[in-house]
Amino acid sequence: MTLATVRPGMPFANSSIAKFLDHQIDTLKGAKTQREVAAEIGYDKPNMISMFKRGEVRVPLNKIPALAKAINADPAHLFRLALEQHWPGMIETIDAIFGQVATANEQQILLKKWREATDNTDPDPTPAIERAVDRMIADVKIIRSTP
Repeated sequence: MTLATVRPGMPFANSSIAKFLDHQIDTLKGAKTQREVAAEIGYDKPNMISMFKRGEVRVPLNKIPALAKAINADPAHLFRLALEQHWPGMIETIDAIFGQVATANEQQILLKKWREATDNTDPDPTPAIERAVDRMIADVKIIRSTP
């Protein structure tokens, strides 16, 4: 998040966690309401969930474990996003301290298959590998943008 992207009343609107929560909670429609999510993390009313999604307030770090469970998210990934929201511009420091955290989904979708395909050889990046990964990422972006 840059200072130029801050909106009045929504200082965290462009934070990664606000965007993630908006998407993740949207995927729960029909299975769980925001009121249910709020109750699971200790709030009486769903307005706090809406405020998190819109970026009006920071997500309290002590709520991350319960929130992750309530929205079926990886707690380490959600915590990393929350740290970035609390300390914008510090992602390199956060990564240096905690390392690159792969979620369980990323592990299943990417790392497990990558390690099988490479026979766990940890190959050096090559232009051919870079192009193949770039094509895969482009395909994923197309799939995500399709309604």
